[in-house]
Amino acid sequence: MCHPWHQSIGLAFVFALVLNLNVVDARGEKGLRPKRDKNAEKQFPSLNARNFANLLRQAQHGDRRAQTRVGVAFAKGDIARQNLVEAVRWFSEAAEGGDPHAQHDLGIMLYLGVGAERNLPLAAKWFEAAAQAGVPQAQFRAGTMYGNGEGVLKNSGKALALLRQAAVQGLAPAQNNLGKMYRSGEGVACDNLVAMKWFAMSAEQGDAVGEFDLGVMYWNGTAGQKDLAKALYWFQRSANRGYAEAERVIGWWYRDGIGVTKDLQAARTWLLKAAQQGNADSQNKLGFLYEQGQGVTADDGQAADWFAKAAEQGDGHAQANLAALYQSGSGVPRDLIQAYKWYRLSRQNGGLDGSDQLRELADVMTTDEITESERLVSEWQPHKWSSPVGEADLLE
Repeated sequence: MCHPWHQSIGLAFVFALVLNLNVVDARGEKGLRPKRDKNAEKQFPSLNARNFANLLRQAQHGDRRAQTRVGVAFAKGDIARQNLVEAVRWFSEAAEGGDPHAQHDLGIMLYLGVGAERNLPLAAKWFEAAAQAGVPQAQFRAGTMYGNGEGVLKNSGKALALLRQAAVQGLAPAQNNLGKMYRSGEGVACDNLVAMKWFAMSAEQGDAVGEFDLGVMYWNGTAGQKDLAKALYWFQRSANRGYAEAERVIGWWYRDGIGVTKDLQAARTWLLKAAQQGNADSQNKLGFLYEQGQGVTADDGQAADWFAKAAEQGDGHAQANLAALYQSGSGVPRDLIQAYKWYRLSRQNGGLDGSDQLRELADVMTTDEITESERLVSEWQPHKWSSPVGEADLLE
Protein backbone atom coordinates (compact mmCIF):
# COMPACT_ATOMS: atom_id res chain seq x y z
CA MET A 1 0.00 0.00 0.00
CA CYS A 2 1.32 3.41 -0.95
CA HIS A 3 0.94 6.51 1.19
CA PRO A 4 0.84 10.19 0.18
CA TRP A 5 4.24 11.86 0.27
CA HIS A 6 4.54 14.35 3.10
CA GLN A 7 7.85 16.18 2.92
CA SER A 8 9.33 15.81 6.38
CA ILE A 9 12.57 17.50 5.45
CA GLY A 10 11.04 20.38 3.55
CA LEU A 11 13.08 23.50 3.07
CA ALA A 12 11.30 25.29 5.91
CA PHE A 13 12.95 22.79 8.27
CA VAL A 14 16.32 22.64 6.53
CA PHE A 15 16.59 26.42 6.29
CA ALA A 16 15.59 27.30 9.85
CA LEU A 17 17.42 30.21 11.49
CA VAL A 18 18.47 30.71 15.06
CA LEU A 19 17.85 34.11 16.58
CA ASN A 20 21.34 35.46 15.92
CA LEU A 21 20.83 34.80 12.19
CA ASN A 22 23.52 32.15 11.89
CA VAL A 23 22.38 29.69 9.27
CA VAL A 24 21.56 26.21 10.54
CA ASP A 25 21.45 22.79 8.97
CA ALA A 26 19.12 19.83 8.85
CA ARG A 27 19.93 16.97 11.18
CA GLY A 28 21.74 14.21 9.38
CA GLU A 29 23.43 16.41 6.77
CA LYS A 30 26.48 17.06 8.90
CA GLY A 31 29.68 15.87 7.27
CA LEU A 32 28.18 15.51 3.78
CA ARG A 33 29.78 18.12 1.59
CA PRO A 34 30.31 18.52 -2.17
CA LYS A 35 33.64 17.37 -3.54
CA ARG A 36 36.24 20.09 -3.23
CA ASP A 37 39.02 21.15 -5.50
CA LYS A 38 42.12 20.02 -3.59
CA ASN A 39 44.19 22.79 -5.11
CA ALA A 40 41.62 25.31 -3.88
CA GLU A 41 41.85 23.82 -0.40
CA LYS A 42 45.62 24.30 -0.43
CA GLN A 43 45.21 27.83 -1.73
CA PHE A 44 42.63 28.72 0.95
CA PRO A 45 43.57 27.11 4.29
CA SER A 46 41.31 27.43 7.33
CA LEU A 47 40.47 31.07 7.84
CA ASN A 48 41.79 33.16 10.65
CA ALA A 49 42.06 36.90 11.24
CA ARG A 50 45.56 37.04 9.73
CA ASN A 51 44.85 35.38 6.41
CA PHE A 52 41.37 36.88 5.93
CA ALA A 53 42.86 40.17 4.73
CA ASN A 54 44.83 38.29 2.06
CA LEU A 55 41.71 36.34 1.07
CA LEU A 56 39.77 39.59 0.74
CA ARG A 57 42.42 40.99 -1.59
CA GLN A 58 42.19 37.88 -3.78
CA ALA A 59 38.42 38.23 -3.86
CA GLN A 60 38.68 41.88 -4.88
CA HIS A 61 40.93 40.81 -7.78
CA GLY A 62 38.24 38.45 -9.10
CA ASP A 63 39.14 35.07 -7.58
CA ARG A 64 35.73 33.34 -7.51
CA ARG A 65 36.55 30.82 -4.79
CA ALA A 66 38.01 33.59 -2.65
CA GLN A 67 34.83 35.61 -3.18
CA THR A 68 32.76 32.67 -1.99
CA ARG A 69 34.93 32.19 1.10
CA VAL A 70 34.66 35.89 1.90
CA GLY A 71 30.88 35.67 1.53
CA VAL A 72 30.76 32.77 3.98
CA ALA A 73 32.91 34.72 6.44
CA PHE A 74 30.57 37.72 6.32
CA ALA A 75 27.48 35.48 6.58
CA LYS A 76 28.73 33.57 9.61
CA GLY A 77 30.44 36.44 11.36
CA ASP A 78 33.13 34.25 12.87
CA ILE A 79 36.18 35.88 11.21
CA ALA A 80 34.78 39.12 9.81
CA ARG A 81 32.03 41.09 11.52
CA GLN A 82 28.71 39.65 10.39
CA ASN A 83 27.31 41.56 7.43
CA LEU A 84 24.61 39.64 5.58
CA VAL A 85 24.18 42.22 2.82
CA GLU A 86 27.92 42.08 2.14
CA ALA A 87 27.74 38.27 2.13
CA VAL A 88 25.04 38.35 -0.54
CA ARG A 89 27.11 40.79 -2.59
CA TRP A 90 30.13 38.48 -2.62
CA PHE A 91 28.03 35.37 -3.26
CA SER A 92 26.32 37.16 -6.17
CA GLU A 93 29.62 38.17 -7.77
CA ALA A 94 31.05 34.67 -7.48
CA ALA A 95 27.79 33.04 -8.56
CA GLU A 96 27.56 35.20 -11.68
CA GLY A 97 31.15 34.17 -12.38
CA GLY A 98 30.16 30.51 -12.32
CA ASP A 99 31.27 29.29 -8.88
CA PRO A 100 28.79 26.50 -7.97
CA HIS A 101 29.33 26.80 -4.23
CA ALA A 102 28.53 30.51 -4.38
CA GLN A 103 25.45 29.70 -6.45
CA HIS A 104 24.32 27.29 -3.74
CA ASP A 105 25.02 29.77 -0.95
CA LEU A 106 23.28 32.60 -2.79
CA GLY A 107 20.27 30.31 -3.15
CA ILE A 108 20.31 29.77 0.61
CA MET A 109 20.31 33.50 1.33
CA LEU A 110 17.54 34.21 -1.18
CA TYR A 111 15.39 31.37 0.09
CA LEU A 112 15.70 32.62 3.64
CA GLY A 113 15.43 36.29 2.78
CA VAL A 114 18.66 36.93 4.66
CA GLY A 115 20.76 39.83 3.42
CA ALA A 116 18.35 40.29 0.53
CA GLU A 117 14.63 40.24 -0.08
CA ARG A 118 13.22 36.70 -0.08
CA ASN A 119 12.94 35.47 -3.65
CA LEU A 120 11.99 31.82 -4.12
CA PRO A 121 12.11 31.73 -7.94
CA LEU A 122 15.61 33.24 -7.91
CA ALA A 123 16.69 30.86 -5.14
CA ALA A 124 15.49 27.94 -7.25
CA LYS A 125 17.41 29.29 -10.26
CA TRP A 126 20.70 29.34 -8.34
CA PHE A 127 20.10 25.96 -6.72
CA GLU A 128 19.53 24.49 -10.19
CA ALA A 129 22.70 26.11 -11.51
CA ALA A 130 24.72 24.60 -8.66
CA ALA A 131 22.90 21.30 -9.06
CA GLN A 132 23.99 21.09 -12.70
CA ALA A 133 27.57 21.47 -11.49
CA GLY A 134 27.08 18.44 -9.23
CA VAL A 135 26.68 20.05 -5.79
CA PRO A 136 24.56 17.48 -3.91
CA GLN A 137 23.11 19.93 -1.40
CA ALA A 138 21.92 22.09 -4.29
CA GLN A 139 20.45 19.04 -6.03
CA PHE A 140 18.59 18.20 -2.83
CA ARG A 141 17.26 21.72 -2.34
CA ALA A 142 16.25 22.21 -5.96
CA GLY A 143 14.56 18.81 -5.91
CA THR A 144 12.71 19.66 -2.72
CA MET A 145 11.52 22.94 -4.20
CA TYR A 146 10.18 21.11 -7.26
CA GLY A 147 8.55 18.53 -5.00
CA ASN A 148 6.82 21.21 -2.95
CA GLY A 149 6.15 23.64 -5.78
CA GLU A 150 8.10 26.39 -4.01
CA GLY A 151 9.27 29.14 -6.36
CA VAL A 152 8.73 26.80 -9.31
CA LEU A 153 5.83 24.83 -10.71
CA LYS A 154 5.46 21.54 -8.87
CA ASN A 155 7.16 18.88 -10.95
CA SER A 156 7.51 15.43 -9.41
CA GLY A 157 9.63 14.17 -12.30
CA LYS A 158 12.24 16.90 -11.83
CA ALA A 159 12.09 16.44 -8.06
CA LEU A 160 12.76 12.73 -8.47
CA ALA A 161 15.68 13.26 -10.85
CA LEU A 162 17.37 15.89 -8.68
CA LEU A 163 16.88 13.97 -5.45
CA ARG A 164 18.28 10.84 -7.08
CA GLN A 165 21.38 12.75 -8.20
CA ALA A 166 22.00 13.90 -4.62
CA ALA A 167 21.10 10.52 -3.14
CA VAL A 168 23.61 8.58 -5.24
CA GLN A 169 26.27 11.02 -4.02
CA GLY A 170 25.43 9.92 -0.48
CA LEU A 171 23.39 12.88 0.79
CA ALA A 172 21.24 11.38 3.54
CA PRO A 173 18.27 13.82 3.46
CA ALA A 174 18.00 13.31 -0.31
CA GLN A 175 18.03 9.55 0.17
CA ASN A 176 15.24 9.92 2.69
CA ASN A 177 13.08 12.13 0.47
CA LEU A 178 13.68 9.83 -2.47
CA GLY A 179 12.42 6.98 -0.31
CA LYS A 180 9.28 9.00 0.41
CA MET A 181 8.61 9.42 -3.30
CA TYR A 182 8.90 5.69 -3.90
CA ARG A 183 6.67 5.01 -0.88
CA SER A 184 3.99 7.41 -2.10
CA GLY A 185 4.28 6.64 -5.80
CA GLU A 186 4.71 10.32 -6.60
CA GLY A 187 6.62 10.83 -9.84
CA VAL A 188 7.53 7.14 -9.90
CA ALA A 189 5.80 3.77 -9.54
CA CYS A 190 5.10 2.94 -5.92
CA ASP A 191 7.73 0.52 -4.64
CA ASN A 192 7.95 0.01 -0.89
CA LEU A 193 11.03 -2.22 -1.14
CA VAL A 194 12.95 0.50 -2.99
CA ALA A 195 11.63 3.09 -0.54
CA MET A 196 12.89 0.99 2.35
CA LYS A 197 16.31 0.69 0.68
CA TRP A 198 16.66 4.46 0.50
CA PHE A 199 15.38 4.96 4.05
CA ALA A 200 17.93 2.41 5.25
CA MET A 201 20.78 4.17 3.43
CA SER A 202 19.77 7.46 5.02
CA ALA A 203 19.33 5.90 8.45
CA GLU A 204 22.68 4.13 8.36
CA GLN A 205 24.33 7.53 7.94
CA GLY A 206 22.67 8.75 11.12
CA ASP A 207 19.96 10.89 9.54
CA ALA A 208 17.30 11.25 12.24
CA VAL A 209 14.40 11.53 9.81
CA GLY A 210 15.64 8.55 7.82
CA GLU A 211 15.87 6.54 11.02
CA PHE A 212 12.31 7.51 11.90
CA ASP A 213 10.92 6.67 8.46
CA LEU A 214 12.69 3.31 8.49
CA GLY A 215 11.12 2.64 11.88
CA VAL A 216 7.68 3.46 10.44
CA MET A 217 8.24 0.90 7.66
CA TYR A 218 9.05 -1.80 10.22
CA TRP A 219 6.11 -0.74 12.41
CA ASN A 220 3.59 -0.89 9.58
CA GLY A 221 5.12 -3.91 7.87
CA THR A 222 4.88 -1.93 4.64
CA ALA A 223 7.72 -3.78 2.91
CA GLY A 224 7.39 -7.10 4.73
CA GLN A 225 6.45 -8.45 8.15
CA LYS A 226 5.84 -6.07 11.02
CA ASP A 227 8.79 -5.96 13.39
CA LEU A 228 8.20 -3.86 16.49
CA ALA A 229 11.67 -4.59 17.85
CA LYS A 230 13.36 -3.15 14.76
CA ALA A 231 10.89 -0.28 14.68
CA LEU A 232 11.71 0.54 18.29
CA TYR A 233 15.45 0.37 17.56
CA TRP A 234 15.22 2.95 14.77
CA PHE A 235 12.73 5.15 16.61
CA GLN A 236 15.04 5.19 19.62
CA ARG A 237 18.05 6.14 17.50
CA SER A 238 16.07 8.95 15.92
CA ALA A 239 14.71 10.13 19.27
CA ASN A 240 18.20 10.13 20.76
CA ARG A 241 19.17 12.64 18.06
CA GLY A 242 16.31 14.89 19.13
CA TYR A 243 13.84 14.28 16.29
CA ALA A 244 10.47 15.29 17.75
CA GLU A 245 8.31 12.81 15.83
CA ALA A 246 10.43 9.93 17.11
CA GLU A 247 10.31 11.30 20.66
CA ARG A 248 6.51 11.47 20.33
CA VAL A 249 6.24 7.85 19.19
CA ILE A 250 8.60 6.59 21.91
CA GLY A 251 6.54 8.46 24.51
CA TRP A 252 3.31 7.07 23.10
CA TRP A 253 4.68 3.51 23.08
CA TYR A 254 5.82 3.78 26.70
CA ARG A 255 2.44 5.22 27.66
CA ASP A 256 0.48 2.38 26.04
CA GLY A 257 3.03 -0.43 26.36
CA ILE A 258 3.52 -0.90 22.61
CA GLY A 259 6.68 -2.89 21.95
CA VAL A 260 7.98 -1.97 25.43
CA THR A 261 6.99 -2.46 29.03
CA LYS A 262 4.49 0.24 29.98
CA ASP A 263 6.31 3.02 31.83
CA LEU A 264 4.40 6.26 32.42
CA GLN A 265 7.40 8.14 33.75
CA ALA A 266 9.39 7.27 30.62
CA ALA A 267 6.35 8.29 28.58
CA ARG A 268 6.32 11.66 30.30
CA THR A 269 10.05 12.14 29.68
CA TRP A 270 9.85 11.50 25.94
CA LEU A 271 6.59 13.36 25.39
CA LEU A 272 8.05 16.36 27.19
CA LYS A 273 11.08 16.36 24.88
CA ALA A 274 8.83 16.40 21.82
CA ALA A 275 6.39 18.88 23.35
CA GLN A 276 9.19 21.33 24.08
CA GLN A 277 10.03 21.27 20.37
CA GLY A 278 6.45 22.24 19.55
CA ASN A 279 5.03 18.84 18.62
CA ALA A 280 1.30 19.44 19.09
CA ASP A 281 0.23 15.82 19.56
CA SER A 282 2.89 15.38 22.26
CA GLN A 283 1.72 18.55 23.98
CA ASN A 284 -1.82 17.19 24.02
CA LYS A 285 -0.72 13.77 25.28
CA LEU A 286 1.41 15.41 27.97
CA GLY A 287 -1.55 17.52 29.05
CA PHE A 288 -3.60 14.36 29.40
CA LEU A 289 -0.93 12.78 31.62
CA TYR A 290 -1.08 15.82 33.92
CA GLU A 291 -4.88 15.85 33.90
CA GLN A 292 -5.07 12.16 34.82
CA GLY A 293 -2.03 12.09 37.11
CA GLN A 294 -0.35 9.37 35.04
CA GLY A 295 3.40 9.24 35.65
CA VAL A 296 3.19 12.72 37.20
CA THR A 297 1.37 14.43 40.04
CA ALA A 298 -2.07 15.45 38.79
CA ASP A 299 -2.04 19.15 37.93
CA ASP A 300 -4.92 20.73 36.01
CA GLY A 301 -2.94 23.94 35.58
CA GLN A 302 -0.12 22.11 33.81
CA ALA A 303 -2.68 20.17 31.79
CA ALA A 304 -4.33 23.40 30.68
CA ASP A 305 -0.97 24.92 29.71
CA TRP A 306 -0.05 21.97 27.47
CA PHE A 307 -3.54 21.64 26.00
CA ALA A 308 -3.42 25.36 25.18
CA LYS A 309 -0.06 25.07 23.40
CA ALA A 310 -1.38 22.27 21.20
CA ALA A 311 -4.78 23.91 20.74
CA GLU A 312 -3.21 27.13 19.48
CA GLN A 313 -1.43 25.10 16.80
CA GLY A 314 -4.75 23.68 15.60
CA ASP A 315 -4.81 20.25 17.26
CA GLY A 316 -8.53 19.43 17.38
CA HIS A 317 -8.25 16.95 20.25
CA ALA A 318 -6.33 19.42 22.40
CA GLN A 319 -8.91 22.08 21.59
CA ALA A 320 -11.68 19.83 22.93
CA ASN A 321 -9.65 19.06 26.04
CA LEU A 322 -9.00 22.75 26.66
CA ALA A 323 -12.68 23.55 26.10
CA ALA A 324 -13.66 21.03 28.77
CA LEU A 325 -11.31 22.66 31.28
CA TYR A 326 -12.77 26.10 30.55
CA GLN A 327 -16.27 24.67 30.88
CA SER A 328 -15.56 23.17 34.30
CA GLY A 329 -13.08 25.79 35.51
CA SER A 330 -10.38 23.16 36.09
CA GLY A 331 -6.85 24.56 35.90
CA VAL A 332 -8.19 27.79 34.38
CA PRO A 333 -10.87 30.27 35.43
CA ARG A 334 -14.31 29.11 34.26
CA ASP A 335 -15.01 30.85 30.95
CA LEU A 336 -17.98 29.72 28.86
CA ILE A 337 -17.07 31.99 25.95
CA GLN A 338 -13.67 30.30 25.69
CA ALA A 339 -15.22 26.88 26.18
CA TYR A 340 -17.68 27.48 23.34
CA LYS A 341 -14.91 28.83 21.11
CA TRP A 342 -12.64 25.84 21.60
CA TYR A 343 -15.43 23.28 21.12
CA ARG A 344 -16.33 24.97 17.85
CA LEU A 345 -12.71 25.00 16.71
CA SER A 346 -12.28 21.37 17.73
CA ARG A 347 -15.15 20.36 15.49
CA GLN A 348 -13.66 22.34 12.61
CA ASN A 349 -10.22 20.75 13.10
CA GLY A 350 -11.20 17.10 13.27
CA GLY A 351 -11.38 16.74 17.04
CA LEU A 352 -14.56 16.29 19.04
CA ASP A 353 -17.90 16.81 17.30
CA GLY A 354 -18.98 18.67 20.44
CA SER A 355 -22.65 19.03 19.49
CA ASP A 356 -23.86 17.99 22.93
CA GLN A 357 -21.38 20.27 24.70
CA LEU A 358 -22.27 23.23 22.48
CA ARG A 359 -25.98 22.75 23.10
CA GLU A 360 -25.33 22.52 26.83
CA LEU A 361 -23.34 25.75 26.75
CA ALA A 362 -25.89 27.53 24.56
CA ASP A 363 -28.58 26.79 27.14
CA VAL A 364 -26.75 28.84 29.79
CA MET A 365 -25.04 31.51 27.67
CA THR A 366 -26.51 34.83 26.57
CA THR A 367 -26.89 35.71 22.91
CA ASP A 368 -24.11 38.29 23.26
CA GLU A 369 -21.77 35.68 24.76
CA ILE A 370 -22.42 33.25 21.90
CA THR A 371 -21.90 36.04 19.38
CA GLU A 372 -18.59 36.88 21.03
CA SER A 373 -17.53 33.24 20.90
CA GLU A 374 -18.39 33.03 17.21
CA ARG A 375 -16.37 36.19 16.58
CA LEU A 376 -13.36 34.66 18.29
CA VAL A 377 -13.76 31.52 16.20
CA SER A 378 -13.90 33.49 12.96
CA GLU A 379 -10.78 35.48 13.85
CA TRP A 380 -8.72 32.59 15.19
CA GLN A 381 -5.56 31.62 13.31
CA PRO A 382 -3.27 28.73 14.19
CA HIS A 383 -0.07 29.70 15.95
CA LYS A 384 3.08 28.61 14.13
CA TRP A 385 5.45 27.16 16.69
CA SER A 386 9.06 28.23 16.21
CA SER A 387 11.90 26.36 17.84
CA PRO A 388 15.57 26.80 16.89
CA VAL A 389 17.42 23.66 15.90
CA GLY A 390 21.07 22.84 16.42
CA GLU A 391 23.45 25.32 14.83
CA ALA A 392 25.56 24.10 11.93
CA ASP A 393 26.81 25.33 8.58
CA LEU A 394 24.63 25.29 5.47
CA LEU A 395 26.98 27.45 3.46
CA GLU A 396 29.50 25.89 1.14
